[in-house]
Amino acid sequence: MGLPVLCVLLLIGDLGWSLRERSVQELFKVHLLGFSQDATLLNVLIGAMPALLSLTLGPLIGAWSDRTRTRYGRRIPFVFGTAVVTTIGMTGMIFSTSLTGLAVSWTVFEMATIVGNPLFLALINDTVPRHILGRFFGLFRIVSLATGAGFFALFFRNGLVAVFQPLLAAIAAVYMACMLLVCLKVREPPYAAPPPRSGWRLVQAGDKQWGRLFAAVAVGAIAVLPININGINACAQFGVDAGSFGRAIALTYAISILLAWPVGWLADRFHPLRVGAVTLTLYTVCMLASWQLVHGRTGFLVALIVHGVLAGCYLTGTVSLLPALLPRERFLQLAAVSASVTALLVLVSAVGLGALLDAAGRDYRLLYLVGAATAGCGVLLWRGLLKRYL
Repeated sequence: MGLPVLCVLLLIGDLGWSLRERSVQELFKVHLLGFSQDATLLNVLIGAMPALLSLTLGPLIGAWSDRTRTRYGRRIPFVFGTAVVTTIGMTGMIFSTSLTGLAVSWTVFEMATIVGNPLFLALINDTVPRHILGRFFGLFRIVSLATGAGFFALFFRNGLVAVFQPLLAAIAAVYMACMLLVCLKVREPPYAAPPPRSGWRLVQAGDKQWGRLFAAVAVGAIAVLPININGINACAQFGVDAGSFGRAIALTYAISILLAWPVGWLADRFHPLRVGAVTLTLYTVCMLASWQLVHGRTGFLVALIVHGVLAGCYLTGTVSLLPALLPRERFLQLAAVSASVTALLVLVSAVGLGALLDAAGRDYRLLYLVGAATAGCGVLLWRGLLKRYL
């Protein structure tokens, strides 16, 4: 019964983790609109600034955790610490009354989540048997998507600003309770002693073999960011209110719930590389079509749902890619290097996209063109990985 109990505990942690992931950024965007509608500021705070933090903090914490040996394990002490700081950041946002205070609290929140997210995934990688990782992450996504669907269906309304403080406080409490349960009840396996330290280096001899993999993962990740970051701000251009936006996102998550387990099975059966390449190809085609066809409210909502479903399939189908290919003894450090490559591209693309939108008079149809072009580049990289690894 150990494996089912472990999975239940990790999925409870996923509940709190997903509630934070699916809701806090959207609440922050809505709250930020009360202070500024500048597209560059939004893309810096949501895209560039977190990327910069990930670039500097992620590999250091990853290498530290890989080498840590405590009575509680090598992941759980870090998971607990980042959960506490994340909750502090959310609390700061609740009581922020100025743009500066909101931005500082958001920075603290993002700093902790950027460090904490790969730690939680590394805990899963260390405790869940590798041959069922794809299906476990399918369940992981189902919990995540159901949480997001519930949030958007129940709470994302036109009067969201009025309930911002109590809603964020409730989210912070649930998140901290779930992560505390994981930290108290999950037991990590015994680890071999770390190899002798001969001077810490971010990149070691032989790591260049992973460069193409990290580049492909990064391009695939940033392909979906233009709409993820700017979707709420685009609503005004297409005559969409907050309630309609929330219902569309909830429907997206409901569809993705039905697809999560089959996509996880496909990843286990045919490999995450194949699933990622196919999904990115479909995303490229659909975003090009959206760029040509979307002009009003209905088209925008349909394109939003298509974007969300395909982005969800990509994430579900490829979340087990790095655990499948990277050596387990250095997993978190190498995964952090991969995240740093992604962060560098996000940093450049987010600032550039914000400037492009402001220069184009905030014509948000450009989001589809940028997403299609980035996904098209990703398809070429993923096809190269198929030839290399499979």
